[in-house]
Amino acid sequence: MKQHLSYFNLFDMKTRIIKSAGVILLAMLITTAMNAQPNRQGGRGMGPGEGERSFARLDLTEAQSEELTSLRTEQYKTMKPLRNLMVELKARERTLLSEESVDLKAVDKVIDQQTDLMNKMRKLQTKHQVTAKSILTDEQVMKLEQRREFARKQGFHRHSARMGQGRKGYGSGPAMGPGRGAGWPGRAI
Repeated sequence: MKQHLSYFNLFDMKTRIIKSAGVILLAMLITTAMNAQPNRQGGRGMGPGEGERSFARLDLTEAQSEELTSLRTEQYKTMKPLRNLMVELKARERTLLSEESVDLKAVDKVIDQQTDLMNKMRKLQTKHQVTAKSILTDEQVMKLEQRREFARKQGFHRHSARMGQGRKGYGSGPAMGPGRGAGWPGRAI
């Protein structure tokens, strides 16, 4: 009789070990999946100090560096509330569209607000870029444009981290999902 009980105890112990291993494996898979998700920080743009990489190899004078830092900080302070408002407008649009009875006039109004805000933001960004270039010498502007063009060709532009996450992940170029990017058969590299 003891032999019979030990067989069931052994079987019960193996079942517990397998279940425990399964739970640990599942926890590891969930953790891995969560860490593989992109870091979404709600909006584009740079905070103070983040734009310094663009100017790192331009041999800026101390005065230029201080002026650009001040300019970027001011731009960040101006753009941050506008980006937050855009996030709110997009959320409002999603809310309106998710209602059972969609109010198209309200949706159109929110879309118009988004468009107006986007235009305002683009104008501020353009003004900021022109002002920043005016601080640099002609040689520094040329180096900056060459580095940015190289980065665009290599796929290092600021949107590359989000490519492939759109509607079906299709597109062309690096980091774009299953589209006709580098390595696609028949594509000359």
